[in-house]
Amino acid sequence: MTPTALILIVAAVAAVVDWWAVATDRRPVELIAKPAAMAALVGVAASAGSPPGDVRIWLVIGASFGLVGDVALLGDGESAFMAGLASFALGHLAYAVAAVLIGFAPLPALGGAVFTALLLGYRFVPETLPGARDHGGPVLAGAVVVYAAVISAMVIASWGSGRWMAAVGASLFAISDWVLGYQRFVAPLRGGRVAVHVPYHVGQALLIIGLAGV
Repeated sequence: MTPTALILIVAAVAAVVDWWAVATDRRPVELIAKPAAMAALVGVAASAGSPPGDVRIWLVIGASFGLVGDVALLGDGESAFMAGLASFALGHLAYAVAAVLIGFAPLPALGGAVFTALLLGYRFVPETLPGARDHGGPVLAGAVVVYAAVISAMVIASWGSGRWMAAVGASLFAISDWVLGYQRFVAPLRGGRVAVHVPYHVGQALLIIGLAGV
């Protein structure tokens, strides 16, 4: 078994424990399992495949900002949420750079653009964005718009890389953020927290592995 495979197994186990903790409302377990899963994915980014040029550096940066964002969102309050939002935005930018360094095919990228347009059009623009404005005023609404633009760029770049696994992973990552935003600014969803965590972990794993060229 390769070191990458072993680290990926650790990430998978930590992620499943986190999903169980979220589903059963075991907060102390979640506080350990969620960062542990992302820390293992940083290790996957550092060791998986043989990506060209500086792609690996950007993958590690992206995963590391994901870990920082995870830790921030474990806290309560608006400042913790904004810190997490900023960290994840920087992570998305790093993943986008990694994808563009691999290549950019316009036709697959168009598919990513259509996907993001559908995701933004379904409840985000008509419901989540107004909810963010009501929740925190123009500043928070503006931050959410910028974040949506950044994750859209990451999705489009990942699709444009021509790596199908990365495209699926980026799309799942975006769905996770869509659910998170809706839950925070509009209304709770049945099983919503699990619906945030599962595509988040699976999406980042596929994104990293896909861009690393495993």
